[in-house]
Amino acid sequence: MYFPKETVPGSKAFNATSDVYLEAGHICIKRKIAEKLFASESVVLTVYYAKDNTFMAAPASEELFRSLHKSNQQMLKSKNASGDKSISVQELLIDNNLEDQDRNLDYESEESLHILKIKL
Repeated sequence: MYFPKETVPGSKAFNATSDVYLEAGHICIKRKIAEKLFASESVVLTVYYAKDNTFMAAPASEELFRSLHKSNQQMLKSKNASGDKSISVQELLIDNNLEDQDRNLDYESEESLHILKIKL
């Protein structure tokens, strides 16, 4: 049976203080960042560079990103009614033996190129 963190005895809900954070195996992106970078697109191109521990995402329509990186397509899902978005990275975390604890993430947004760079 599934229990949200706030209902599991002894656990505390995660309160993000960053505009980009990891929660329940998803990279969550606040609306103000998501709108600037991805507009209304629901598919993103993603790539992970283990050497730099960097995850990058761009709208699927960004042909330059596609040509420069061996990327995968993923769904950019609505997280809540506020317009926040999320990208599932559960498999990426497992495959690369990365910490899956909910946490704030360091990131850079390159608005002119529509790229989000995240340190995992």
